[in-house]
Amino acid sequence: MRVTNSMLVSNLMRNLNSNLTRMDGLNNQLATGRKYAHISDDPSALIYSQSARNRLARLSHYQRTVETAQDWLVQAEAGATELQSVLVNAYEALVDAGMDGKTPGDKQNIAKVISQLREHFVDTLNSTFGDKYVYGGYNTPGDPDGDNKEIKSFTVRDGKLHFNGFDLSVFDGMPAALLEVNLQGLTPTEVENKLDEIFTSLGFADADAFFADFNSGRGPGDELDMSKLLMMHRLKSDVLTFDVGPGISMPVTINGIDLILYTSTDEEGNPVTRNAFNVLTDLLEATLNDASASELTKIIPPLQNGQNHLLTKMSEIGGRVRRLELLEARYEQDAINYERMRSDAEDVDMAGVILNLKMAEAIYQAALSSGARIIQPTLMDFLR
Repeated sequence: MRVTNSMLVSNLMRNLNSNLTRMDGLNNQLATGRKYAHISDDPSALIYSQSARNRLARLSHYQRTVETAQDWLVQAEAGATELQSVLVNAYEALVDAGMDGKTPGDKQNIAKVISQLREHFVDTLNSTFGDKYVYGGYNTPGDPDGDNKEIKSFTVRDGKLHFNGFDLSVFDGMPAALLEVNLQGLTPTEVENKLDEIFTSLGFADADAFFADFNSGRGPGDELDMSKLLMMHRLKSDVLTFDVGPGISMPVTINGIDLILYTSTDEEGNPVTRNAFNVLTDLLEATLNDASASELTKIIPPLQNGQNHLLTKMSEIGGRVRRLELLEARYEQDAINYERMRSDAEDVDMAGVILNLKMAEAIYQAALSSGARIIQPTLMDFLR
């Protein structure tokens, strides 16, 4: 086949254009740091990269949630520590009031200290973090009542502690089994059967027999019934919860009812429910009425049990904090792995790209040099 000069020129231009196309692609990779500029360049790598990016975005959301949950738990732990400190100070005041040689005037001064401790106890229960109460479930601070006064989660009315207007003093002295039973996730029939088992174990034929015996001697408004018992369990389970991982939900605080109501023992040694606020009230009244040392001694067990209960709750919060720390460490490692996946699919090897670009430039320069020698001669130059 006869090869003409135009064929040489055409092949030269085609090869030069291929070299320029290769150089343009390498230059884009060097400028953007990405292996491809269009989906068609590498569809499989794009799918792999988008999967890694989606995982990183979801992981970033959970990392922020874990950080917020840790902040909440720090506030909850600080408040529980403060409540426990109030009971410790009240215990010290109780011991001081029971010492020999204390005059009624001395006990009156101690009563003033206890009164302030009790008020601080309620103030701590109404602690806020951001736009929510720490121990108030999903209550929002700042909601005004008819007098444009702020409605707090925990209020004192007629010397009794209320949560959302619900009197918590009616549970003082209730059998501890009714407080400790877990009714979450049960159907109404299962709840009824569960409580019937407890009433039977307490020696009562049914719920009506128990409530009739328990309410004997109580004044109007102080009676305990089934509706109040179920309401207490429902309110106690009202706890702010965060999704800290796929399918992982964690309470980031504790409901105040779960801090106030705890298990103690009565004078006969039976496990009963005690109200920490009522215990402080009993101590206040005892010091105001110049109670004897033996009467003050009766308040020591419930006060100490209240301290131990709060220590248990602080340990529970500490366990949640530790769990979040483990989740945080795992998410950090997952972020490194997913970022490596994305980098493998998208990012270029800068050293390799620079080397290939220099090689492409050298080849292009050589092609231009050889092409100049091919195109330069003409027929007239040949005839000469």
